Formats: sequence, structure tokens, C-alpha cells
Amino acid sequence: MMNAQHKSQMQVRFIIAHFEFGYPFIWQMSEALTGVTSPSTTQKNSLLLDLPIEIQFEIIELLQRDWQGRLVQTHPLKSLRLTCKQLEALCNPVFATSISINPFSRPALELRKELTPKFAKYLKVVECHISGQEGKVELFMEFVLTTILERTVHLRKITLHYTSTDTRAHRQLLSAISRLSALEDVRIRELDYQGYPPRYETVQSTFHHRLLNHILDYHSQRLCVLVVGGRTPMHESTFLKLRDTASQLRQLSITSLTIETRGAFADPQRWACAGRLEYLFISQCAINFATLARHIGAGVFGPLRTFYIVGCGENSGDSLELAATVWTIPPLDWVQVVEVNELEMSGLRSIHAKKVYMTMARRRRPLCIGAFKGNTTFPGAAELYVEENWDDKDFEELKRSCAMRGLTKVERDLSLSILDRITFWNH
Repeated sequence: MMNAQHKSQMQVRFIIAHFEFGYPFIWQMSEALTGVTSPSTTQKNSLLLDLPIEIQFEIIELLQRDWQGRLVQTHPLKSLRLTCKQLEALCNPVFATSISINPFSRPALELRKELTPKFAKYLKVVECHISGQEGKVELFMEFVLTTILERTVHLRKITLHYTSTDTRAHRQLLSAISRLSALEDVRIRELDYQGYPPRYETVQSTFHHRLLNHILDYHSQRLCVLVVGGRTPMHESTFLKLRDTASQLRQLSITSLTIETRGAFADPQRWACAGRLEYLFISQCAINFATLARHIGAGVFGPLRTFYIVGCGENSGDSLELAATVWTIPPLDWVQVVEVNELEMSGLRSIHAKKVYMTMARRRRPLCIGAFKGNTTFPGAAELYVEENWDDKDFEELKRSCAMRGLTKVERDLSLSILDRITFWNH
């Protein structure tokens, strides 16, 4: 039988994965142990063998009191009733393969730094907040993050949160990111998304600009997923680097292409990722809709499966432009246009897609009803989904318009498109 101290050690190594590294996590077990109940068996070391026994039992009691009410509802191991008896059965050290580095207290950050040599090699996913301030805790947090990244050898995905006003160099952090040899999924997001964006002429002084260029310089040939979220404009030179070097992208989400980038975007040159890119999400970009539709139809992005656009073209000064007529790729699986207006309907209606999801202001519903009377609006569409709040009169009129072209599956339900987007964002 196991002695009490060994039981407690095994309990703590499971608990520390929950309470110190965040929640939820994917779990990875080390090589299996044999004969764990034999006193002569060489035992594996847990993460915190030196923790005083009284504190170990206090943590165990806390877990037993709080687990059922707060965590068990969504945890992948919820079928285990984590009593002490069942914890004893976990005979392998457990390490988190995902970790979040947030503005913790100094002791919590010091603990992560102390444990880095033991868990960093198991990490595959890291999410962190990068502060633009230079306080002691913020600088130490960045030091801990850099230390962790320097020791990760299997890291595949990193999500970085920061502010648009950050102009610090973060040289050591960028240096650590450049050495992530397995990195293939990068998501960078500004925390102050609702704030005023930097002016285009000041973009090159921002950390956002340096970070995105650094990632493309060192990882463009391996990136499969790139999500760029925020209001800071993408510089034209960065856009060209993305277009011409990121050859392995399967999923791309970009925001804030401004008027200054329009000429480069309008160039019909085939993107490096064409042939691999499947999911394209565009938000808050001042691009010409007809140009975008022509690019899609001509295969500039390759044979896309999914296209999602929201909040684009505002204040661009565009006039109505005829939709593209040339289509060279298979129909998309689905396309979603959020907040449809006249410019979008005119420019994007030539996109061939099997399923179409549309949201729009109530005053623009007649635009949608009229557009779907003809076969030239999203040709080949077999399903159309609109918001649930369409009133019966307008919805029945929409169904009659669609029936004139043989489109009979028209529903007030956007849940399927939402599920698809969740799959993309959380993949």
C-alpha cells in the first residue's frame, strides 16, 4: 500500500496543474509506471515535493469543497469524482500542455518561473498578456513569459494580447518568439479594440507592427493559422509580406486594411497561400467589395471553402460597382455577410456559395428580398439563412423571392454559421 506522504504527493501534482496554470487544459501523461503500490518501486517526482504536508492537505480539502460547484461542469475529466481515493489512482505525473500568463501577483509569477524547467517542454499552447507599462510586476511577467518561451520545444500555438498604444521594443520577447521552431498557429489581439486606432503614418512605431512583421519574418513558411485582431492599421509593406510569403496558411483573419493599402490589395496577383487557404475572415477593412469578389472568383486566394466579412467599406467613398462575372473555382461551402448594405450587395453578390448567411438592418431587408429574385445574386446558393427576428411578413416575401429562382431552403436561423465561426476561432 502507498504511504500517506506518497498519496499526498500524487494528489498535489494533479492539483497544481489546475490551480497554478489556469483552466481548462489539455492533459499529457508521462510514461506509464508499473508496480506503483510496491514499496520498492522507484517513485516519480511530483512538481512540488517540497511543499509542506499541511499545505498539501489544505489544498486537497479546498479542492474537495470547491470542485463540484465551480469546475466539474465543463472539465473533460468530470466523470472522475475527485476524492482522495480516486486521486491516489493517478500514478503518472501530470503536466499542462497549455498555459496562460496574465497579470498575476508576484508570488504566482515566481512560482511559474521556478517550475518552468519542469513543464515548459510539454507546452503546446501559450496565451499571454503583454503590458505596455514598465512597472515591476509587468516587467517581471514579461521576463517569466520570455523564460517559458525560451524553453518550449513543441509549442504550436500562441495567442498574444496587447494594447494598440504599446510602442515598447520587447526585444527579448521577440527574440524568444523567433526561435519557436514548431509554431504554426498565431493569434494577436489588441485589448483596447474599442479605442481610437493609431494613425497610419505612426503604425511602424507600434509593437503591433513589429510583432506581426517579426512573426512573418521568422514563421511565414510554417504558419497554418494567422488571426490579426485590432484597430491598428496594417502597413502596406506588411500586407505585401503576408501576401507573398505566408505560403502554408489554411485560416486567415485580418482587420484594419486602410485606404493606404487599397492599391496593394487590388493587385490580382495570386497569394502565396492560394491552394491551401480554406477560411478567410475579413473585418473592418476599407476594401472595394467588387474587387474582393473578383479576387475570390479568379482564385487569387485559391479555392476557398468559407468567407466571412463584417464592417468593411465604410467611409471609403466607393460608388456602386457591378459585380464580377468570371468565376473559376468551385462554389464556397458558405459565405456570411454581416450588416449588409447596398455596396456590399452590389459588390459581393457574384460570389458562388452553397450556403449564404446574411444579417442586416431592418430597413435594408427590402434590398435582400429584391436581390434574391434573380439567379445572379449568390449563384448556385441552395440555402439562405437570416436572423431570427425577421417578422413573418418580410420573411414570407423573402421566401417567395427565393422560390422564383428555385432556392427553397430559407430559414431564420444563424446558429450553424455561429458554430462554424466558433470552430475557427477555437481550433
